[in-house]
Amino acid sequence: MLSLLHIENIAVIELSDISFDARLNILTGETGAGKSIVIDALGALLGQRASRDLIRSGHAAAEVSGVFTNGDEESMLLRELRDDGRSLCRVDGKPVTLAVLRELGDGLVNIHGQHDSQALLREETHITYLDAFAELSLTKYTELYDTWKRLRAERKTLSVAEDEKRARIDTLTYRLNELREIDPRPGEEEELSARRKTLRSAESIREALNEAYYALYGDEETRGACDLAREAADAVSGAARSAPDMEALSERLNELQYALRDCAGEARGYFEGMEASEEELELAEARLDALNKLRRKHNMSIAGILEAGERWEKELESLEYADRRLTELEGELHGAGDALLAEAQSLTGRRAEAARRLEGRIAEELAELDMGKVRFSVIFEQTEPGPSGCDGIRFLIAANVGESFKSLSKIASGGEMARIMLALKNLLAEGDGVQTLVFDEVDSGVSGRAAQRVAQKLCAVSRRRQVLCVTHLPQIAAFADSHFHVEKAVEGGRTVTRVQKLGHEGRVEELARIMAGASVTGNTRKTAEDLLAQAEQYKQALRERLS
Repeated sequence: MLSLLHIENIAVIELSDISFDARLNILTGETGAGKSIVIDALGALLGQRASRDLIRSGHAAAEVSGVFTNGDEESMLLRELRDDGRSLCRVDGKPVTLAVLRELGDGLVNIHGQHDSQALLREETHITYLDAFAELSLTKYTELYDTWKRLRAERKTLSVAEDEKRARIDTLTYRLNELREIDPRPGEEEELSARRKTLRSAESIREALNEAYYALYGDEETRGACDLAREAADAVSGAARSAPDMEALSERLNELQYALRDCAGEARGYFEGMEASEEELELAEARLDALNKLRRKHNMSIAGILEAGERWEKELESLEYADRRLTELEGELHGAGDALLAEAQSLTGRRAEAARRLEGRIAEELAELDMGKVRFSVIFEQTEPGPSGCDGIRFLIAANVGESFKSLSKIASGGEMARIMLALKNLLAEGDGVQTLVFDEVDSGVSGRAAQRVAQKLCAVSRRRQVLCVTHLPQIAAFADSHFHVEKAVEGGRTVTRVQKLGHEGRVEELARIMAGASVTGNTRKTAEDLLAQAEQYKQALRERLS
């Protein structure tokens, strides 16, 4: 159960710590005071989607945390919302993802808001409610359905019209033949471009190398740098014998003459190895032209074309063997379809059994909610295989004796819808293990004796699990084990919301306010006292019945 809720900078709630009772907790207050903000904050703590708009104006972050107890065990959840859209989630002080927080939250609290009654009007949701009541697992069916869908999609792809298939085969064959004929290699363009540049400049390169060689070695008429460097080295070497401090210079000149000879030899080697012909240049030009045309044709790089070629090969192979695969697929589809229908029939049988139980249980619940004459029915319609089976499920009601069954959306009033949803939520909660139920204005459209029955039902439910309820009805508020008043005020020029737990006198005043608004009188307070006394009598009788 939720024992403590801490809210900080959530909308108009600046700071609030709420300690909840293990049984029925009621929140009341003027419209717009911020009652639903408490529920929104709890939803954010449980991992539900939370907008940055929840953060109190003027603050960069908001925080909500909760302490949950189960016997002697205690766990704390925390979520921090930031104005940059990020959120920080922790469980017992350890960081977790929002998905983990949401999964934990689903097992701790079940929140029923006003929108849930609207969801009940959408008939496509009815199968979800029935499956939840039946505690039905769709895992096996989903696996079979996914396999069946995949095989059907493959058959559709392979069963394309014969002329379209033949045209595609011709296209792929042409592309692959062209690719094989050109046979490009990865990196070939770069290599050819570099070689072409060299071939185009071959003559000027040879002339430069030849000029460099003769500058170093000289010819019959001119002495080269190598001879001059040798003479300089010999001269300094002779002088160094008389002047030792010149030995370093002598060594450098000797190194220089050897380096010059090496350079001359290397230049000669490059010159002699520089073989270039017009024919080789023409071949390189032609090859590059072919590769460029291939690139432009397919609007992709050579590497991309090679990758595409692999895909074309696989697609062509698939199309060429499509007939054989289609034969195989028919057999596989037949088997998958049989397995799928068998599991769907099993689901239908289990749903039918659960539907009869649900009808009976709903009748019991509605009788306790002052709707004893209302009849509830679950209708089955066979459908094509879908994500949830072959069943179309609809909930119908007959609101009055002698009337035929009709859709909820056509005859159920707001008050009836609220009570039907309360009955459903109560039944579904029996099997989900969730210890805390939250009802945000479950009293919509309810008044008079019906409101008294809803209050008694909430009280009875709260004896098995914790209940938090936002209400505007004094009949429901009177049954609170802990009654919280949510009030809006202006402090320091800003609007703030306070959540205060009421004692007996405070409850009398709040119930009187709910009944009479601003015109609270002694008679109104007396009526409030009577409501509290009647609620206490009911709770006492309930305790005796359950003991």
